[in-house]
Amino acid sequence: MNQVDLHTHTTASDGNLSPTQLVSHAARLALKVIAITDHDTTAGVAEAVAAGQAQGVEVIPGVEINTDVPGSEVHILGYFVAPEHPELNEQLARIREGRVGRARKMAEALTQMGAPVSFQRILQIAGEGAVGRPHVAQALLEAGHVRSFQDAFEQYIGRSSPAYVEREKFTPAEACALIRRAGGLPVLAHPVFFDRYGTIKGVIDFDRTLPELIAAGLAGLEVYYPNYDAVTQEYLLGIARRFGLLVTGGTDFHGVRGHEPDLGGIYVPMKVVRRLRDAWQRQTGQVW
Repeated sequence: MNQVDLHTHTTASDGNLSPTQLVSHAARLALKVIAITDHDTTAGVAEAVAAGQAQGVEVIPGVEINTDVPGSEVHILGYFVAPEHPELNEQLARIREGRVGRARKMAEALTQMGAPVSFQRILQIAGEGAVGRPHVAQALLEAGHVRSFQDAFEQYIGRSSPAYVEREKFTPAEACALIRRAGGLPVLAHPVFFDRYGTIKGVIDFDRTLPELIAAGLAGLEVYYPNYDAVTQEYLLGIARRFGLLVTGGTDFHGVRGHEPDLGGIYVPMKVVRRLRDAWQRQTGQVW
C-alpha cells in the first residue's frame, strides 16, 4: 500500500482542497507522508503542517516554481524550504504578480477570438490562490467554449495555442539556487511528458542541462509520476543514478475528479522520503 505523495496542490495555488482538507484526505487514505508543493507560493504550508500534526500525517513544506526555457517551461520542486524565508517569498510574490497580468492578457485575447471569459471570474475561481492557466481553463469550461480542460489547453491556452501568453521569465537554474538559499532541496518535476497520442516527449536535454542545474543546486529528479510506466521509471532512475541525483514522486494532485489519480494514487517507495530527509539533514545540520 502506498503511503507517500510528494507532489500535491491546495487552494493556495490551483488545487480544489484547502490545506486542511488535503491533509484530512491523506489521513483517510492512510498516507503517512505528503509534501505541499503549491505553484509559486508557500501560503498553504503552515496550515497543512498544523493539520498534519493533529491527524498523524507528516507534511513536508514545499513549493513548485514554474520556470521557462526556450520554447517550453520547466517546473522545479523545492522540498524542506523555510516557508517564511524572506527572499523566497519576495521572489514568489513577484512571480504571482506576473501571473495576474498574464491572466488578464489571456482573457483579453480570448475575447478577441470570440471565446470571451471574464477576468474577474478567473480571479474568483483562483480565490486566494496563485492565478494559473487551470483557472482560465475552468472559466472557458463554465462559459461553454470547451468540453474539457484538455480542450481548453489544446484549443486556446496551451503553449502553441492562440491565446497563450508568456510569463515573466525565471530560469530553472535561478529557481534551484533560490530554493537552496531558502534551505530546501530542488528537484526537477515531471522531466518527461506524454502527448495526447501517448508518445513520450522530452522538454530538456539531460546531458546538456542537468550539469548546469546541478551546479545551481539541483538535488533530485521526479521519477514516480502519473502515466510513467515501468520503462519510463527505469529510464529516469538510470538518469538519476548517472548524475547522482535523488529521486522523488507523487500524483501532482489538484483534486480534480476524473482528470487525475487520487491522492497517493502513484506508488512512491518510503525510502524516497528517508533519502530526501537524510540529504536535507546533511545539508542543513538540522534534524527533521
